[in-house]
Amino acid sequence: MIREIAQHDHDQVIDLNQGALHAVSPLDHEGLSLLLKMSDQAYVADRAGDVAGFVITLPPDATYDSSRFRWFAERYEDFVYLDRVIVSPDHQRQGVGSELYDQLPTDVPVGLEVYSDNDKSLAFHAEQGFRAVGELEHNGIVNVMMLRAAA
Repeated sequence: MIREIAQHDHDQVIDLNQGALHAVSPLDHEGLSLLLKMSDQAYVADRAGDVAGFVITLPPDATYDSSRFRWFAERYEDFVYLDRVIVSPDHQRQGVGSELYDQLPTDVPVGLEVYSDNDKSLAFHAEQGFRAVGELEHNGIVNVMMLRAAA
């Protein structure tokens, strides 16, 4: 079941995030609360009370201190920024990621970045209709900036 992130999910969301630092930036309780206040979408994939994955998106007018978010805001007037989507290792390859991506809007472009050395994520996003539109180096890491056009 896909539902909005609730307060009781926060510990599991943070644990999932911290277990995926090879692909996303760190997140603590304060950071998650701030991110959720700015978000326009924040969902978990709930499997019998277990958070199997989550997705958080931001609108273009969010006051988000992120060079990757700003990269899209400087280039696109109307878009949704996919800040993070993470699937628990216990639930990977079971359609959870696709279910979470099905929640994304189709009437506006969706932007995200993937670390250039994350071949698995680059391939998944290509399958989801995203294409590379640029690169941005941040903290010594090259990010592939990807965009899925509006339907």
